[in-house]
Amino acid sequence: MSEEYGEIKVRKNIFPNDAKKIIEKGTIKILVTQNLVSPKTKEILTEGDITLYEGVEPNEVNKIREKLKEKTREKIEYERGE
Repeated sequence: MSEEYGEIKVRKNIFPNDAKKIIEKGTIKILVTQNLVSPKTKEILTEGDITLYEGVEPNEVNKIREKLKEKTREKIEYERGE
């Protein structure tokens, strides 16, 4: 059975070549960046069907990272039956 999932990537900066690599990976569906993204990079991400949240403050990015770690840990524990 194949299970589809979406990966979230958190970056400080992203450039067009980075965006292309993310799209090629095929698992990332959400991208959070601390800095604003260029129109060219936005276009690439849009074409790759990736949701972009840009200009997120560093403290918010850290909160997102911690929340994701927590949720991942909870999911693993649940799947193990712990």
